[in-house]
Amino acid sequence: MNISINPTHFKKAAVWETERTLTEAIDLVYDAGFRHFDLEAETLEDAETIAAHIKDKNVRIIQSHMPFNRYKRIPTEIFRKNLMDCATYAKMIGAEILVIHGDEFDYLNQIYTAKKALEYNHRFFYDLVAYAEKNGMRVAFENTFQESTKLNRPHYCAFVEDLCALVDSYGTKNVGICWDSGHAKVQYYERDIDALRLAGSRVICTHIHDNYFSQDMHAFPFLGEIHWKDFMPTNRV
Repeated sequence: MNISINPTHFKKAAVWETERTLTEAIDLVYDAGFRHFDLEAETLEDAETIAAHIKDKNVRIIQSHMPFNRYKRIPTEIFRKNLMDCATYAKMIGAEILVIHGDEFDYLNQIYTAKKALEYNHRFFYDLVAYAEKNGMRVAFENTFQESTKLNRPHYCAFVEDLCALVDSYGTKNVGICWDSGHAKVQYYERDIDALRLAGSRVICTHIHDNYFSQDMHAFPFLGEIHWKDFMPTNRV
């Protein structure tokens, strides 16, 4: 198991300090001893900067989080282009896994069902999966959770059965699951470990954080309600 960290979270500094640049944040976690990163580039300039900065460092980019359209709801074709651009940037920085939320759906023109959402997401991310396979990367679909919103839209991949169905629909070992411990706790609460067991060997990477009050708080482990003693040995995650 490789413990990685996302340097971009450390661009934020103390309130009396100036915000760090991306390269300063990378150096900060590197000097602290981290050699495995969860890191994405949102622009070509960022990708070139990261690639040049880590060239002579002994680091691995374990995963890059691809953009998702859950809140912004930008037009589909623009979002699709942004997605593929970020996959290109991820390749430039040497990312091994592309993490994505598989919860896209055409709510305006279709009535949601799990079957329709599976078909929609399989088609929507087909090019991303093909690009990853062609370039020696893998794709990991992340478990989401059902939010209470004014729109009250169902989110595909909130249920582990749907997440597994989407992963299995591609029929390749290059597609798996990114298990988000905090999302699972919000969605399943006391049954989160059972959900992880269902995901099984499909899990190829993780997002580790804790929470309580059924909120996606992104707290450090052991500061919330997740039972880490049960979590850690499950599926050898």
